[in-house]
Amino acid sequence: MLGNNHLLTSAIRLALVASTIALMPTAAIAQDSDEANVLDQIEVTGTRLNSPGVIANSPIASYSSEELQQKQSVTVEEFLRLVPGAVPAIGSGVNNGNGGGATINLRGLGANRGLILVNGRRVVPFNLLGAVDTNVIPIAMIERIDLVTGGASAVYGADAVSGVINFILKRDFEGVELATQFGTSEEGDADRQRSDLIMGANLANGRGNVVMSIGRTETDELLQGSRPIGVESLSSVSGNPEGSGTTVPARIGGVPGLPGTNQIGPDGSLVPTYALFNFNPLNLYQTPQERLQATAYGHFELTEGHEAYAEMLYTRSDVFTQLAPSGSFLNTFEVPVGNPFIPQPMRQQMCAGLGISDAECTVGNTQTAVLSIGRRLTELGPRLNNFENKMFQGTVGVRGELNDNWNYDAYWSFGESDQIQTRGNWGSLSRTRQALMAVDANSCLDPSNGCVPLNIFGPEGSISQDMIDFINLDALLGQTVEQNVGGASVSGDLGDVFSVFWSDYPISLAVGVEYREVEASTKSDQASQIQGEVLGTGAPTPDRGGRFELKEAFAEFFVPIVNDAPWAYSLSAELGYRYTEFSTDSSRGYDTFKYGGEWAPTENFRVRALAQRASRAPNVNELFQPAVTALANLAVDPCQLDRINQAEANTPGTLSNLCRQTGVPLSQIGSLEPPSAGQVNVLSGGNTALSPEVADTLTFGVVWQPSFSDSLALTLDYYDIELEQAITTPTITDVMSQCYDPAFNPNRSFNAACALVGRHPLNGSFNGSDAPGVGLLLSNQGKVRTDGIDLGLNYGLSLNEWGSLDFALNWNHVLSWDFQATPTSVNRNCVGYYSIACNGAAGIIYRNRSNLRTTWSLDDVSLSLNWRRSSSVIEEPGGQAFLPEFSSISAYNYFDLAAAWQVNDRLRLNLSIDNLLDKAAPNVGNTIGSTTFNSGNTYPQFYDVVGRYYTLGATIKF
Repeated sequence: MLGNNHLLTSAIRLALVASTIALMPTAAIAQDSDEANVLDQIEVTGTRLNSPGVIANSPIASYSSEELQQKQSVTVEEFLRLVPGAVPAIGSGVNNGNGGGATINLRGLGANRGLILVNGRRVVPFNLLGAVDTNVIPIAMIERIDLVTGGASAVYGADAVSGVINFILKRDFEGVELATQFGTSEEGDADRQRSDLIMGANLANGRGNVVMSIGRTETDELLQGSRPIGVESLSSVSGNPEGSGTTVPARIGGVPGLPGTNQIGPDGSLVPTYALFNFNPLNLYQTPQERLQATAYGHFELTEGHEAYAEMLYTRSDVFTQLAPSGSFLNTFEVPVGNPFIPQPMRQQMCAGLGISDAECTVGNTQTAVLSIGRRLTELGPRLNNFENKMFQGTVGVRGELNDNWNYDAYWSFGESDQIQTRGNWGSLSRTRQALMAVDANSCLDPSNGCVPLNIFGPEGSISQDMIDFINLDALLGQTVEQNVGGASVSGDLGDVFSVFWSDYPISLAVGVEYREVEASTKSDQASQIQGEVLGTGAPTPDRGGRFELKEAFAEFFVPIVNDAPWAYSLSAELGYRYTEFSTDSSRGYDTFKYGGEWAPTENFRVRALAQRASRAPNVNELFQPAVTALANLAVDPCQLDRINQAEANTPGTLSNLCRQTGVPLSQIGSLEPPSAGQVNVLSGGNTALSPEVADTLTFGVVWQPSFSDSLALTLDYYDIELEQAITTPTITDVMSQCYDPAFNPNRSFNAACALVGRHPLNGSFNGSDAPGVGLLLSNQGKVRTDGIDLGLNYGLSLNEWGSLDFALNWNHVLSWDFQATPTSVNRNCVGYYSIACNGAAGIIYRNRSNLRTTWSLDDVSLSLNWRRSSSVIEEPGGQAFLPEFSSISAYNYFDLAAAWQVNDRLRLNLSIDNLLDKAAPNVGNTIGSTTFNSGNTYPQFYDVVGRYYTLGATIKF
């Protein structure tokens, strides 16, 4: 739906409900007391069991609210992108490719393969890809964040392939807390500010509690032109300034007798291209955002041992992106020879090719030519995108005791996410075509719609305001996702009768059922549904939608086997099974499971292992998206320019002949237009026959808390995640290689990969809306596998009267990250590489990534230094050769300083300085990776382009 104003009203209504009831949070440790009331028991992330003695064997990394305060991030994405086990995904450092949200990518497996939870429950996705916008998480309310490694589908259901991120919110809050912070760069720009108000109170002599919060966040833009590295768009191949072929003055192709695409020269004639367009300065390094949040939750004890709870999340955010001005992008246009704005020298060249005499080669001649025109419409101003997001989610439930050993929990959650995207200053293809069909300066041959003839052939400034008003186009797109989730479970233990006789603890069991329904749709205005009509867009957005549902039943066991034996302080087994029925138009069932255990030879050392089968259901976009032409990255077309020649065009087995067979006209061989700005058209769409992905995961590790030091703790874990039946498309590099590269096609014959190549019918390039593009079809044929090691180390050292020192190290070492899109695609190991293919699949996968935080504390003051390190990476070998200086990035070290002063019981002050040494981002040019991440000659989401950054914050409690 394009408009949906009932979200705020619904949020307010549920806030009133939440003032009487709310949700029990989870925690990372097991409950120890046998006599604790069920309403006070602590749930363990990674399992639904909370009986005495239960220990989750999945590796869990926890990050506290104190760490969030030290970092002073304005969003959780900004904080989590720095976590070693995560790979930066979509966030404020992504401009071209930002869909208006902020996502988390665990292990590089994709934002929709990691499960996002709030207090152990699912969050509604914000788009048809099934990804959760983490901007909806109220950062001020977070008590801690738990990251679970490996599949967890047997516990939480589909999508928990790479792991789970569980945001645990504050519970039983009393009083009022106001927190505010402001940050700015060393240059006095890229401002970020956040303010939050939390209010909480107990009800009915402690029978319940209600907490409500509101917050506002604002982030300013940072233009690429405001930093030296981003001023000029550079070619990653040559290192020279290289912009877009859609430029000013216009470049013209298709003129009979003039091969290739030429540019209007100073004298008005068509000459070889001499000035490309530098699109960098107006693009963004930091996308601006405005966000309002409201959160409410509470719980109330109905009778002894029985509690009702509710939770409400509401977020309204506006995310803005900006691109260089739109243009005609070498689309084809029918233009009269007598168009009054064509310079006379160029007109004479056209007439010569068309066989028109000099006497008839004048203004007013209605004979037409079909030209491909690349003119940057700078007079329109930059292209603007405003993503207006509204999200509401409400949960109600009851939980309590069935008897001394058994507990129950039942809930229902409804969530809705709406987004309206407004595009400004993009321009209309149809109106541009209409405005070019003119033979005098005052009227069009088709005068409908108030047509104004367009001077697209002049220098910058030649397009008047009247012309702009006629061709300009603002477009509107909307999407809605609704999610219903319900569940009921019972958990407890089987008592002494069913316990293993050499263990003091009973067998624990949890069983339950869950239901989830997701319905999503997009709607757009008429212009947005027509291929190429909105100039400068990658793809049309036809209306689409669909729904799926999952019905599930699960069981989970924890079996204590031994405790307090000479050879084992404890030994236990962990088992789980879930059956899922996935339905669209038809139904299919599949299983997920887990098995493992832990052995602790002593109280201070334990070994844990867990094997799991996980799954991910195909999302609405993968199932139901119509076939559309979009944009993908390709630095070099194998057929471009002088890579081929006309002498071999008819010789089988040559590249020139193969290029001709795949759509390059004979007249363009030797002068074929390269990809515009490193982007080409691709054809993609959904597939209703897709099945759920299946992943097998293994984790094995040790936990050591030595008896000689209460302040030392170490965890070391190995993980292995192997994804089969992965829903993927071949990369454009795969298709190009399999068609044109003799290593894959030795005879240079027209093969199945070549049949996927769709070139422009007029000029043979991949540019312009008339080029069908390269076919990239979805299937369940992909494979992804990654394995690695995680190390967590914490140590505290007393300095007596000088306070204390605390050290916290998190380190991730990736052994492999293999990706094969189809059985015939290249099997890539992307660890330590950056490229179009690897970045599109996983971003940058560093071999080693670590954070080491050292904190000195004395009384009410603390000073913390965080050392962030990413290992060196190089250009993926075997493909296009790039400039050596751009083909490697050395290891990067950043240092962040944070200070905190607890002035009194009511006031706390924080000061943080990120990138303390003001280390500049690496320069790799603009075409070595995917446009989403490789922008402004670097990787803004992976390396700091802002520079040294100061944030001051204050928290006041009443």
